[in-house]
Amino acid sequence: MLIVVVSGLVISLLMGALVSPVGAKPRLPGIYAVLSGLAWWLAWFGAACLLSQRLYFSVSLVVILHGVLIAVNHAKFTSLQEPFILQDFEYFTDAIRHPRLYIPFFGVIKTLLLLAAGALAIGLFFWLEPSFHGLLTWWQLALSALAISFIAAGIAWLIRPRLALQPVEDMKSAGLISLLHAHLAEYWLARGRKLPEPASEFPVFKQGGSLPNLVLVQSESFFDPRQSYPFVAPSVLENWDQCVSEAVVSGQLSVPAWGANTVRTEASVLTGLSEGAMGIFRYNPYRRLVKTPVSSLASHLRAQGYRTVCVHPYMAHFYQRDRVLPALGFDEFIDIRAFDQADRCGQYTGDLAVTKKVSELLAGSDKPLFIFVITMENHGPLHLEQPEPGLAEAVYTNPPQGPVDDLTVYLGHLRHADEMVAELTAAVASSDRGGSLCWYGDHVPIMADVYQSFGEPCPDTPWLIWSTDRSNGAGVDTKPGTETLAAEHLACRWLEIIKERRRL
Repeated sequence: MLIVVVSGLVISLLMGALVSPVGAKPRLPGIYAVLSGLAWWLAWFGAACLLSQRLYFSVSLVVILHGVLIAVNHAKFTSLQEPFILQDFEYFTDAIRHPRLYIPFFGVIKTLLLLAAGALAIGLFFWLEPSFHGLLTWWQLALSALAISFIAAGIAWLIRPRLALQPVEDMKSAGLISLLHAHLAEYWLARGRKLPEPASEFPVFKQGGSLPNLVLVQSESFFDPRQSYPFVAPSVLENWDQCVSEAVVSGQLSVPAWGANTVRTEASVLTGLSEGAMGIFRYNPYRRLVKTPVSSLASHLRAQGYRTVCVHPYMAHFYQRDRVLPALGFDEFIDIRAFDQADRCGQYTGDLAVTKKVSELLAGSDKPLFIFVITMENHGPLHLEQPEPGLAEAVYTNPPQGPVDDLTVYLGHLRHADEMVAELTAAVASSDRGGSLCWYGDHVPIMADVYQSFGEPCPDTPWLIWSTDRSNGAGVDTKPGTETLAAEHLACRWLEIIKERRRL
């Protein structure tokens, strides 16, 4: 019995050592990796043993779960350049509720085969392996495993390394299971830590001044592919180019996300919190902010007389936005229920339908409006769509050879984002109050085959600030400026410009 348990444990430890999670060379695990791996393995084994009352099933289950975790880590690293971390466990439930957003990146057929094989294996084990219920040793074995797990976890806690909170770097130094243990320790230690509130120091407008309408657009997967792929036609972003030429300032935004994890960029822009300030909560800031909200751009503007609205054409409960956004100061959250099937473009609600909704809000309000728009049209998985006939000829100067279907689909949707820029600036300009548009991309899209064949783009995304007030505070027209910003500084910079332009 003990030989079976030790064999399973050794197999798992070897899997963790030999299967490199982030492309580093395999190496023997250190004492921390051994202890945290031992704690993880024995905890799962003890629980499985107590529930199933079967030795071989319990050992096999834990080894297979470890293998699945390694496979999921590989899929995530391939798509997002980030290894599997502790907060990703909550995405397993999200994958059940929103399968389209997750399962295609792992593989639909692969997922179905894995589930079928798992169900078959469980059935066979329960049929072929007799229960050792009634034997004195089974519960002693299970409880001993749990006790040793607890001791190993405690010792690992005491000797855990200091994390850089850079997942790839931390994974290389600690390993997959060890990083999960270290993150758990970080979450526990940070549970009572108070986050700073940089948004409380954002510029304040003068009382009695004419407040402009403000529209902030977080454009899904928005970047300029022409900078990385010269075969992309310049016309795909012709309205963007025009807006940049008229903007007060534009540039590149350093965002804390690659390919996904929109909420990281979103939280930084709204709250002004940097990754360093958020600490371990940087990976899913809304999990923390839903419990202990901080001041934000929305609450800051609401205190000055603005009506604050968020428009996001997706399910309100995703990322707990239905709870987080009101806590951050939004008066109204317009979600997918405000749109219908006719508004779809591809897999999601189209950017132009969202533009129409924003234009209606601007036209129908007698109060100054702050509208935060989170678009969805260009959300992946892009490989679930096929390019429309004739699209390649329209978006490329010379259609390239190679796997470009994902890029072609992306460019088709990007043209709609480009139209959205033109229509939103017109809507803001036509409102009685005038106003300002701030636009940025949350991250670059996931296009693994394109990047492998033609190279990866810069992880930064474009941003701009456009205003109906064309002159500075001294009444002098100014040429557009160019700046490189971190995401957490964008909102403050926007308010500085508005304050200067409107003399508020």
